[in-house]
Formats: sequence, structure tokens, C-alpha cells
Amino acid sequence: MQKSDIARNAIIALVSSALATAQAQVPATLSLEQARALARSASPELSAAREAVAAARGRELQAGAFPNPALAYSTERTSGGGGTNRQQIVGFEQPLELAGQRGARREAAELRRRAAQARLESAQAMLDFEVARAYALAVAAERRAALSRQAASAFAEAGRVSQQRLAAGDVSVYADRRLRLEAARYAALESESVLARRSARVALSALVAASTDSISAMSAVLSDSLPFLVPPMSLAILRTVALRARSDYKEVSLEAEASAAEARVVSRDRIPTPIISAGYKQEDAAGIVESLNGFAAGFSIPLPIWDRKKGAVAAADAEGRRAAAEREIVRRRVVQQVAEAHDALLAVEQQRAILAPQLGAQSAAALRSAQVAYAEGEVTLLEFLDAVRAYHEAESAYAALIGESVIRRAGLERVIGSPLSAIPSLPVAQSPGMPRTNDIRPEIDR
Repeated sequence: MQKSDIARNAIIALVSSALATAQAQVPATLSLEQARALARSASPELSAAREAVAAARGRELQAGAFPNPALAYSTERTSGGGGTNRQQIVGFEQPLELAGQRGARREAAELRRRAAQARLESAQAMLDFEVARAYALAVAAERRAALSRQAASAFAEAGRVSQQRLAAGDVSVYADRRLRLEAARYAALESESVLARRSARVALSALVAASTDSISAMSAVLSDSLPFLVPPMSLAILRTVALRARSDYKEVSLEAEASAAEARVVSRDRIPTPIISAGYKQEDAAGIVESLNGFAAGFSIPLPIWDRKKGAVAAADAEGRRAAAEREIVRRRVVQQVAEAHDALLAVEQQRAILAPQLGAQSAAALRSAQVAYAEGEVTLLEFLDAVRAYHEAESAYAALIGESVIRRAGLERVIGSPLSAIPSLPVAQSPGMPRTNDIRPEIDR
């Protein structure tokens, strides 16, 4: 065997091993919570937000530090009348923040750190919503792909029946060609739906993949069973929960408090910080043989004559008022978003409730009856085409509606900052007769 063949075989073995390892790491099934957990661990946005919290924690620690003392040394020499006097002083100088500046700094830094934590929670809530949206769209895309394949299979079977009936002279050439044309159209729809399914899975993979190199059309089965039914909800309760739990509202509230605390820091900085000093003094005087030693103490205080920090205080007060106004802006936005998300979810649920009784097992039975009737010559070609088209369009619309229901639910949970199941007055139950996600999952070749 040549060296090139050995090298090629070694490369193939390494690649195969790497692919096998990568495939082993992909879970066979992927629930929504698993997808969210993967996205949280892989998201660079969350990593940046976590580091921002760590930085804020460091600034909080630094804000509690006392001012450092200063080591001072001075020397003095005077001469006159043939004599020389020398004096040396070594001491420490310590600023004393008697106006509570250190406590005010610590309070402001703590509020900034809590605001950074709220930003992290807000980023996580947005990521959870994006994952739920991508997950729901992927499930709906799978359902539409299965429906398209089912319709294409129905037309393929009808084509075989039509060919036999054409040979027997029971149908016209036009009817046979019309059926084949419709079969070609649904074959194209099947290809489009498979492509849409792949795109939806790539979008989901982009959120949960550990790196950009591993983004692909994931093969995991989306097996989560999502509770689609939403019980009657009180808009007032949802608003109350949102204003208490919404992370971005917490953030602006803490930012407003931090701005007020920083204004207090600036105001207290107007009070002069005294400096005390203590040290050791050695003096050599003319006419005295021995050195004179002793203790030296001092006290100094800045005089706010030229700089009274009026501009800094005014700027800090204005910043506090701006932060308070920002909080009111976000508060109004939260109330508006809760109302919009609530109405959007109820609208989708009402549409779903209208379609649900007519679809599922009943519509599948109606399609099978149409297939049997056409095979036996009991219905015309147009009646068969109408039956297949109606089934495909209704079930596809219903699959999209289910996905939209999941997205709207996740959107409502995002704008209130809490899962609906965590609100005691809003029990969440599975809808009777409602297909669960794994009930509508198509068995598509992957």
C-alpha cells in the first residue's frame, strides 16, 4: 500500500470518528426546555451579560474600599549665625470621609449590579422566547411537510387508479392529465415544505448550537408536548405580575434608584474631606548636642472656595430625573405590551377553538373516504381534488395556527416576565381533543 493511500485512509477514519462523536452528542429527542437550556449555555449575548454582572460586582466591591493612607516625608534645614538646624518628619496622612460618601458609593454600586443582573434576566427571557418561537415554527414546518407528503401520496395512488380506469375507458384523457397535473403540483409543494422544514430546523439549530461550525439542520425529534390551551386570564392580574416580574422594568427601576444614589454621592462630595496626619519627628538644633525626637500630628481640610461642585450636583439631579422618566416610559410600554400580547393570544385561541372540532381524526377519515370513493368510481375527479385540497389547506392552516398559539403564549410569558403556569390564578391545562406536539409530529425521513 502506498503512503498516499495510508494517509487517505487515516484521514477518512479521523473524519468518521469525529462525525460519529458529533452525532452521539446530538440528543435523540429535544424538548423545548432542553432547547432553552442548550441556547442559554451557547448564547454569546448571555455570556456578555454575565460578564457585565461580574464587572458590576467588582465595581460594587471596589466602592466599599476605604481611602488609602499616604506616607509623607518632609525635611527642613535652616542656617544662620554659624549654626544649622535640621528637621525631619515621617508620618501617615489619612483622609476621613465623615459625610457618608463610602456608604453612598456602595449603595449606588449595589443598585448598578442589581440592574446588570436584571439585564441578564431580560436577555435570557428574550432568548427563551426566540427558542420557543423557533421550536414552534420547526414543529409546524414538520407537520406541513407531512401533510404535503400525504397529499402527494394520495395523488400518486389516485394516478395509478386513473391509469387503470383510463385503460378500461372509464375516464377521459383530459381527466387523467388533469389528475397528473395536480399530482405534480403537490409534489412541488412537498419539496417546498421539506425545504421549509430544513430551514426551520437550521434556525433552531442556530440558537442551540454550541458554535457556528455546528449549525445545521438538526436531526433530533422535537418531541415536546406543549400545553396549547390557555384558560381565561385577568388582564389586571397580568399587568400586576408584569410590573413585578418583568426584568427590563426592574432594570430601569434599579437604574433610577442608582442614579438617585449617585446624586447623593455627588452631593456628599461637596462636604470637604478632612485629612489627619501623625508621625515621628527628629530635629537637630544648633548648640544642642543630642537630637530632639518627638511626635508630630496635623490636620487639614480643603476649602470649597473655587469648586463647590454645583455643576456636578445639577448634572446628577438631572440624570436622576431622566432615569425616573425612562422608568415611566418602560412602565407604559409594559402595560401596552401585556394588553397586546393578551389580545393576540386570545384571538389565536378563538380561531383554534373554531377549527379544532372539524380537524384531526374527523378530517383524516373524510380524506380516506374520498380516496376510497374515487377508487371505486363513486365521486368525480373534481370532487376528489376538492376533498384533497380542502384537507391539505385546512390541516396546514391548523398546524400554522398551533405554532402561532405557542409563539403567542411564549410572547405573553415574555412580556409578563413569568410563565403562565407560575401564576396561581391562571391554571394551565391541556385542551380536550387538542393534538399534542408529538401527536402531530410527522415521520419524515431524516
